[in-house]
Amino acid sequence: MVVLTEQIIKGKTRLDKLEEVRNLNLWGQGLDDCTILSKLPNLEVLSLSVNKLTSLKDFRHCTKLQELYLRKNDVRDLGEIQHLAGLKELRVLWLSDNPCAEHPHYKQFVARTLPHLHKLDNEDLTSFIALDTPGPAPSTAAVGAACGAVGGGGPLGAGPVSMPSPPSPYAEQVGVRNGGGSVAASPEPSGHAGGGGG
Repeated sequence: MVVLTEQIIKGKTRLDKLEEVRNLNLWGQGLDDCTILSKLPNLEVLSLSVNKLTSLKDFRHCTKLQELYLRKNDVRDLGEIQHLAGLKELRVLWLSDNPCAEHPHYKQFVARTLPHLHKLDNEDLTSFIALDTPGPAPSTAAVGAACGAVGGGGPLGAGPVSMPSPPSPYAEQVGVRNGGGSVAASPEPSGHAGGGGG
């Protein structure tokens, strides 16, 4: 078990107080416990891609979060998305390469659960929502039951695939870039095996 600690955060950010942390890159650290995130109320950009997280519950206290990168973790239950519903400032979410992203109603469920979200897995959600057919979103119970059968269907392909967009201006401003173990607003190289930024 690898737990995110105050010492790890301070070492990565070089800040003395957790309340001052606004950007945090914990790419590829092998983390499976991020309970301490509740002590980061001003966090705006967070990368935890290539870790071992199974739940999103620790993010619910990060109410200022705008960008959350969680590629290549082990989030299986699509219902975990509901832990992010209170994050009204969240605009960018990456969950690709998690088992929950293979659910056939993944995009639809995320779009309806997180209506303020602009981008999901580097795809513009506004075009997806415009093409989404009316009707009820899958219930949590239905999603939970179907999550046991993840793998048979791919992501909902209701809309055209948009071209990848350039990194967000905010990500560029804080030095977030692709490669070298750093977080990216566009996908990390799939062959990248390690090294944390910092």
